[in-house]
Amino acid sequence: MIEKLRTVRGLVGGPVAGRTLLSVVGSCLVAVLDMLGVAAVLPLMQLVTGGSAENGPAAWAARIVGSSEPGILIPAIAGLIACAFVLKSLVTIGFRWWQLGFTTGLEAEASVELTRRYVLSPYGTHRLRNVGEIRRCVESFVPQTFSQVVQGLLNWITDALTLLAVVVVLLSVSPSATVLAAVVFAGSGWTVQRVLRPRFGRVGETMARVDLESWSALMPTLHGFREVRLAGAEELFVGRLRQAKHERAHAQRELSLISELPKYVLEVAFVAGIGAVAALLFATQSPGEAASVIGVFSVAATRILPTVNRLVATTGLIRSGQKALAVLAAETKELDRAERHPLAPPSRVYDGDIRLDRVTFAFPDADEPVLRSVSTTIERGRTTAFVGASGAGKSTLLDLVLGLLEPTSGSITCGGVNTKDDLNSWYAGLGVVPQEVFLLDDTLEANITLGEGATDLDRLREAVRLAQLDAVIADLPDGLAARLGERGVRLSGGQRQRVGIARALYRKPKVLVLDEATSSLDGATEYRITETVERLSGLMTVIVVAHRLSTVRHADKILFLSAGSVAAEGTFEEVRELSPEFSQLVSLGRV
Repeated sequence: MIEKLRTVRGLVGGPVAGRTLLSVVGSCLVAVLDMLGVAAVLPLMQLVTGGSAENGPAAWAARIVGSSEPGILIPAIAGLIACAFVLKSLVTIGFRWWQLGFTTGLEAEASVELTRRYVLSPYGTHRLRNVGEIRRCVESFVPQTFSQVVQGLLNWITDALTLLAVVVVLLSVSPSATVLAAVVFAGSGWTVQRVLRPRFGRVGETMARVDLESWSALMPTLHGFREVRLAGAEELFVGRLRQAKHERAHAQRELSLISELPKYVLEVAFVAGIGAVAALLFATQSPGEAASVIGVFSVAATRILPTVNRLVATTGLIRSGQKALAVLAAETKELDRAERHPLAPPSRVYDGDIRLDRVTFAFPDADEPVLRSVSTTIERGRTTAFVGASGAGKSTLLDLVLGLLEPTSGSITCGGVNTKDDLNSWYAGLGVVPQEVFLLDDTLEANITLGEGATDLDRLREAVRLAQLDAVIADLPDGLAARLGERGVRLSGGQRQRVGIARALYRKPKVLVLDEATSSLDGATEYRITETVERLSGLMTVIVVAHRLSTVRHADKILFLSAGSVAAEGTFEEVRELSPEFSQLVSLGRV
C-alpha cells in the first residue's frame, strides 16, 4: 500500500512531507492532552473514595492547589479535569479542521492533476480510453483514495497515539488490570477484524465495479437521447441502471453495517473487561484502592471505547478503499509512462507548402499499417481534398497532418520545418471544423471564441459574416449573448456546423481544415459556404475531407486514397481519368 501511495503522491504538487509531519505532531498533542485528562482523574478518585491527601497522586494535587482540605481540593481537581477536557476538545476540533483541509486539498489537487494528465495524453492513446473509466477514476477513485485511505491513515495514527497515551496512564495505575483489559479489548478487536477483513475487500471491489456500470448505463440515455428514444430502448438502460444502483445500495448497506458491527462487539467487551478488572482489583487490593482504580479505568474507558471503535471502523474503511487506490496508482503509472503534450507557448509561425514524405502509419495494436508510404504536397494557399471510400485512410491521414498522430515512418513538414518540432505553433495556425462540432453550454460568443479570454470584436464579426451566421444571431433573443444549452440543443445541425466554421475562421488560421464540415448543411447554405471557402483560396491553405461531389469538385487538387495509399492525385477530372475506382464512385454518387 505504501508503494501505491507514493505513486499517487505524484498527482499532488508542492511539499507534502512537512504537512504530514505536522499532522503527526498534532496527533501527539491530542494524545498527550487525553493522557493528562485521564491521569488527573486518579487523585480525584483517591479523595472521593476516602483516601488521604498526604500521599500518592492526591498529595501532588494538594501541593499544586495549596490545600489538603477535601472541600477545597475535590472541587479544584474536578475543575482542572473539566478544563483539561475542554482544552483537549477545542484543540481536537481545531486540529481536525486543519487536517480535513489538508486531505481535501490533496484530493482536489489530485483530481485536477489526473484530469490534466488525461487531456495532455497522446491523441492515439486517448482514443482507446473508456470515458466511463476516466470519470470513475477522477470522480470516484480519487475521493475514495484520499477520504478513505489517506484521511483514514491520519485518523488511525491520531487514535492509535491517543489509545497508547491512555494505556500508559493505566499501566502506571495498575499494570495487571491494564494487561487484563488489553487482552479483552485487543482480542475482541482482532477477532472482529479477522472475520470482517475479506468482506471489506469484496465490498470495495463491488462498489468500484457498479460505479462503472452505472455510468455506462446512464451515458447512452443522456448523450444518445434521440437514438435511445427512437429505438424504444429506454427501459433497457434504465433497467441496467436500476440493477447497478440496487447493487451499489446493497454494497453500501453492507459497508455501513460491517463498519458499525465492531462497535457493538466492543461494547460487550467493555462490560466484560470492566467486570474482569473489578474482580481482579477487589481480589488483590483493598476496597478503597480498588474503587479508586476502577474509577480511573471507568473514565479511561469513555476515551478508549470510542477510540477503539474508530480504529476498527477506520481500518475497515482503509481496506475497502484499497481497490480504488490500486486502480488509481496503476492509472497514474500508465499516464506517467505516456508522453505528454507540451504546454509551451507558440514560438514560430508555420507557413508554406505542407509536404508529406513517404508517410506510413500503423496503430500500435494493428498488424498492418493504415497508410503506406504516402507522399504528396499540399500547396500553400490552394484547396486540397482528401477523398476515398470508407476505410481508405482519409481520417487517419488528416489526423497525421493535424499533428494528432505521429507517423510510424516518414515526415510531415510545412515550409520545410517538421510540424512535430513545435506542435503548439503548428496548432496555432490551424482552424478545424469537424463533422460533429462540440459546443459548450455557454453563449454563442463564447462558443465561437473558444479558448480565448478577451474577444476581438472585429475578428468575431468577420467570422460570423463568413460563416453565414447573421440570420441565426438575429433569430436568437440575446444574439451573441444567447446561451446555446448543453451540446447546442437550441441550434439545428446546420446551425451548429456554421458555429464550428465561425470558430475556425475566428482563429485567422493559416490552414483551414473542413472535415465533412458541410455534411449537415442544406443545399443553399452549403453553396454559400463553399463560395466562402473558394474566396479564401489564396489567403489560406484549405484541406477538405468530404463525400459530396459539390464540395470537392472545384478543389485545386484531389488526393484519392485507396487501401491506405494514394491511388491518384490531380484536379477532379484528372483523377477521374486516372482512377477507374474514383470514376465509379463518382458515377454512384458516393464521392
